[in-house]
Amino acid sequence: MRRALGVLLLASAALAQKEARQNWRNTDPDLERAAATAGATLGARADKAAAEAAKYFGARKTYLESLAADATRRASTVGALNLAPDAAPNMEAYLSGQTTILGASIETIARTPDRGIQQLRQALERERTAIAALSSGSKDVQKAREAVVQTASNAGQARMRTVELYQKLATSLKQSAQLTEQSGTAWAGYYRSLSDAARSAARPVTSSVPEPKSPAAVVPPALVARNIPAVPLSRYVGAWTYPTVGARFHGAQPLSTELVVREENGRVSGTLSARFKLPPGNTADPVVQFDFEGTFQNSATQTFGVTTNGGAKGTLELIPGPAFNLLEVNFSTDEKPGILRHANFLLVKK
Repeated sequence: MRRALGVLLLASAALAQKEARQNWRNTDPDLERAAATAGATLGARADKAAAEAAKYFGARKTYLESLAADATRRASTVGALNLAPDAAPNMEAYLSGQTTILGASIETIARTPDRGIQQLRQALERERTAIAALSSGSKDVQKAREAVVQTASNAGQARMRTVELYQKLATSLKQSAQLTEQSGTAWAGYYRSLSDAARSAARPVTSSVPEPKSPAAVVPPALVARNIPAVPLSRYVGAWTYPTVGARFHGAQPLSTELVVREENGRVSGTLSARFKLPPGNTADPVVQFDFEGTFQNSATQTFGVTTNGGAKGTLELIPGPAFNLLEVNFSTDEKPGILRHANFLLVKK
């Protein structure tokens, strides 16, 4: 009964998280595309999407925790196999001793002509034969028991492996529940950033300072006016890598790519390191590395000047991808021997 109830609760939790995810993803599919034009009105839409996201991640965390609890319960219910101890562990030694005694007795009276003694000898012979048969049967029983013990040992090992797998599964599910909670927090921060950036996008300048009241007044560097991109900073800032699944590129094929973008007081700095698979006959260096810096522009595409490790000058473009955790990278350099001139690829946020 308890097991059936547990299965029912798990099914209910799975359905709840599935419905919550559908509600979240269907709340406002055009939210990100509207970020550049909706202005302050985007705040309410972002808040609604954030609320639905919180419901989904809460439901998923509950579901994963339920699975972890079920795995823990299953690990505790895998019972051990107990065998009764050997009732007569010294039977073979006893029978061997009896056979020796009977043999000696038979040998002693074998040449006695007395009819009664010969009848006794015949009875002893029959007894020795019976003991021999019993000994043979005992050996068969012992072999069968050893086979059972071996089977039990194998079953015990399988049981331990099963328990260990359930325990590992429970641990993994608990970790997934924690990561789900962290993802929910990250999404909440993302929607706040989206709303804040949308309100700021209506103004080309995010902050300004009044005229100093005296020549001695000094404007803190952090308050210097700066432009803000048309989409949230989170679409550019962070660590990015080339995905192993669903990779997309044009031109030279990336084998590995690491991009880091940092922002402080409107200033951008970053590093790109990539290795490419070049077609036969292309003698360019497959490794491209460069640093870049500059300021964000009030547009979706951010462009920076770069100088590669080979000394070639060029440009780097960072373009928000089709999802919040995707970033398109496009770079091109001046024509220079041994330098890769162009590459375009999609990165995923770490």
